[in-house]
Amino acid sequence: MPHEHVQLAQAPNGEIGPRCHDCGVRLTFGSAMVHNQHYYCWEHYVEQTGANTVTVVGETEEKFYMKNE
Repeated sequence: MPHEHVQLAQAPNGEIGPRCHDCGVRLTFGSAMVHNQHYYCWEHYVEQTGANTVTVVGETEEKFYMKNE
């Protein structure tokens, strides 16, 4: 099999997903990050690749829905 190196885990609800290659935490296929044919949690993916999120969360003093017109 081409993916025999991927460890799978089963959640209590029966869902099957990969384990992080470094720490072994159970993931879903939707939350797992793939690098060099291995699945990683976000923290270890960043550690392996050096990549990080480009999302910038801005702080605003007044929310648009709180403005008084």
